[in-house]
Amino acid sequence: MALPPLHVRPAFSDLEYIAPYTEAALDGWRAAGDPLADEIVASLAAEGPLKGIHDLLGVVRARAEAGDARCRQLLHDASTLPPWADLAAMEKGQRMIASYAPFMAASLFSGSLVGGAMFYKAALVTAMTGMFASKPTQRLVETTAMVTRMAMPGSIAPGGEAHEVFLRVRLLHAGLRRFLVDSGRFRHGSEVPINQQDLAITLGLFCYVNIRNLLQLGIRLDRAQIDSFLLLWRYAGHVLGIDAALLPATIEDQQAFYLSSCKHQVRPEKVMPQTKTLLDAVAKQAKLVPYPIARTFLHQVTRYLSGGDYITGMQLEDRGDYYGVRGLRYLGRAVSLAHRLPLGERIFYRAGVQVYRRELARNERKKRYHYRVQTHERAA
Repeated sequence: MALPPLHVRPAFSDLEYIAPYTEAALDGWRAAGDPLADEIVASLAAEGPLKGIHDLLGVVRARAEAGDARCRQLLHDASTLPPWADLAAMEKGQRMIASYAPFMAASLFSGSLVGGAMFYKAALVTAMTGMFASKPTQRLVETTAMVTRMAMPGSIAPGGEAHEVFLRVRLLHAGLRRFLVDSGRFRHGSEVPINQQDLAITLGLFCYVNIRNLLQLGIRLDRAQIDSFLLLWRYAGHVLGIDAALLPATIEDQQAFYLSSCKHQVRPEKVMPQTKTLLDAVAKQAKLVPYPIARTFLHQVTRYLSGGDYITGMQLEDRGDYYGVRGLRYLGRAVSLAHRLPLGERIFYRAGVQVYRRELARNERKKRYHYRVQTHERAA
């Protein structure tokens, strides 16, 4: 299968494996976790039941100070920049997150977070953790906070806010791998939960798919922006514990991995209809638009970005060339043009950062950033 242009989503029926991401190779990555983080969590579990699974970073730091070699190694590796990790070269990608804020929101929510439910095994693991059980918008708030922090100057450098979140999430994943197996919720003869393929798929949802979504929404991106955005997420994947062999060197490399993984893991008919509850919960929070209109808009944006043939089980009505999606594309073209005017990008970036900072501060006051996981039986 030849790679399509970045803005094109191939029909699900046309997908094929693209070397080196063969079926056998992807099967292998489903058996791999995060060895160093998993060893640390195993040593903690050996001393008693895991506690504070959503925030193990403090425990790891305390153990590192006490001389634990594995904890020291994890913190050292995460704080050491690989030779390819040029922070200055990531700035264009960081600025994109704030400069195109409304379109990033639509892309990440409808196309990545909700659309990502097409990977049914990963979606089942998420359901096992209970992350959507009581507050369906909680994971959205936390994921949005992680991404918006990446737009802030200095945030991705070791010790920065985004870097800290990456480390917390990496250890949360290790804790969940242990908990899901020990609790008996995850049983598989050859796979581990939150495995390397799932982690790299998630990276692809935030990077390649996000680029594709923005292009589909009328945003014009040059190669320098795309390369910078990819480098930003490649570095995020490094800190999150993704194997170096799955960290993409080019956007085409990630595109090949992602489309091969769609062939390998997506089962359109198995996407749970309940996934719509997250769309509907967000629609209910719309302040200026009546709920039925907001709901239809989110449903149709999700169909447009994810592809109706990828998410048939979600049972979203097909409204064809829906006027709301068409209007969003026209707006994207207009905003993209304005970005290229003198001072245009700077103005949009500053406005986006201000919005992000207000939202981060508001949610901090409400203590909404906990990466909650339900570890009692009701979550099963």
